[in-house]
Amino acid sequence: MRKLFTIIAATLLAGSLFAGGLVTNTNHSILFTRMQNRNSSTLIDATYFNPAGLTKLGNGLFISLNNQTVGQTRTVTSDYMFLNEVTASAPRSYEGKVSVPLFPAGYVAFKVGKLAVSAGFNPIGGGGGAKYDKGLPSFEMPISELKPLLTGMGLTTTN
Repeated sequence: MRKLFTIIAATLLAGSLFAGGLVTNTNHSILFTRMQNRNSSTLIDATYFNPAGLTKLGNGLFISLNNQTVGQTRTVTSDYMFLNEVTASAPRSYEGKVSVPLFPAGYVAFKVGKLAVSAGFNPIGGGGGAKYDKGLPSFEMPISELKPLLTGMGLTTTN
């Protein structure tokens, strides 16, 4: 019976091994960049990661304001046959540069004895945007379908 419960528990918990964290964006503290697991935090960022850990703080008011600057490259590939430069063996790549100059977080905690009250501010996702110099397939697909559509109607679409 114990083996059965162990197997059931392992099956139910296996999905969380692949999860990205709360709302799949776990870098809500500058301390996260130093140690990528803050689930047992007992510092001010426990407001987000481990609220029970706030009881380990000393008595008083704690304030944390921090910012992260995020830069990254996103690549989207498309093998849609009507897009330029796409063949069956070579899909077209669209590269975008993401820049997020401001990704703030703020935490406030007040502790007296065994009571801790806290509040936090974090953007859940988004912030910034990606710039694709060659466009994106989702925007180019409707226009690229014009040529085969017009050719099918008997109109000449080549020079």
